[in-house]
Amino acid sequence: MTIDAGLAAHTRLCAALLLTLGFWAPGRTQPFTALFDGTLAGWTLENTAAANVELRHGLLHVKQAPGWLKSANRYADFLLRVEFRFLSDDADSGIFVRAVADSNFGPGWPSNAYQVQLRNPIGESPFPPVGGLFRHGLPAGDTAFDAADAARLSLGTGVWQTLEIEARGESLTVWLNGERLTRATGIVNSSGYIGIQAETGELEFRAIEIATF
Repeated sequence: MTIDAGLAAHTRLCAALLLTLGFWAPGRTQPFTALFDGTLAGWTLENTAAANVELRHGLLHVKQAPGWLKSANRYADFLLRVEFRFLSDDADSGIFVRAVADSNFGPGWPSNAYQVQLRNPIGESPFPPVGGLFRHGLPAGDTAFDAADAARLSLGTGVWQTLEIEARGESLTVWLNGERLTRATGIVNSSGYIGIQAETGELEFRAIEIATF
């Protein structure tokens, strides 16, 4: 093997490793941009109750329903990285992506939207745990997700964790703490808002950042 061929093989190996761990995405043309900077600048509160979405010491604190936090801009293809922690065993929230948000359902949440679950696997609930996917008001599609993997990868209550969501064309991929957890196809919305759901229990966010393709 020549030196050039060896370097090329090494580069491919490193790229594959980083992609598997969720720290690199091919085709990303811009660095990460913070969507959350310790304030609510760039966000709007939609259908929320008093103090169920608030800032505490520079962290975003979300508890109970109703409503959600909506990004100022719409996004098409992107890698979203979120650092969060469950503050209660029953914590249940979600990340809305490509939310057209032209109607509402439930306690003021956006329909015509995809939702990646942020539910603590420790709690008892009939709904999927962290990493599960809902298609609110949208056609069904193929989703590969294992609740047992979510329970294995989750770090429990009170520990900071990282969730990454890649939306690319008609596919969506989710990583939890560096391991791929969810693959979905049939994503029909070409763009939409990013959102944070207020539902059950309590959780916090310390970073929300995005890189576009």
